[in-house]
Amino acid sequence: METIYDILKAEHRQVSDLIQQAMRDGSKETFFKVKAKTDPHLQGEEKLFYPLLKEKEDLGELVNHAYEEHNEIKSISSELESMDPGSSNWTSKIKELDESVRHHVEEEENKVFPAAQKALSEDKAQQIAQQYLDFEKSFKQQHPMP
Repeated sequence: METIYDILKAEHRQVSDLIQQAMRDGSKETFFKVKAKTDPHLQGEEKLFYPLLKEKEDLGELVNHAYEEHNEIKSISSELESMDPGSSNWTSKIKELDESVRHHVEEEENKVFPAAQKALSEDKAQQIAQQYLDFEKSFKQQHPMP
């Protein structure tokens, strides 16, 4: 069975690919595909994964930093949502989103995940994976994208 790490890493790749596509085509439609992938991802991590890690005394600082990075990604995404793709700032804002996501993914996969793997059992990582998938499904039903 998949663990939460497997799922999150796969989603990281999908988001990265979508951002690259958005940088190439400059369309708001592609940006909304990015948002449709990132919104439930960020919320799921914050609701199910990060709180478990925060309980572990060694991981508090890492998790707090991850929350800060999520807030930065949400802020950039919100700005893009209200921007006209034809505006002069659109491309630079997409690049900013790309850089923020890349940085976050690198830190999460290279620092947070290894620490979490030491703190959580394999069974727990599989259990969180199922909860996460259920949460995402519910989130997408409640928050359809345009």
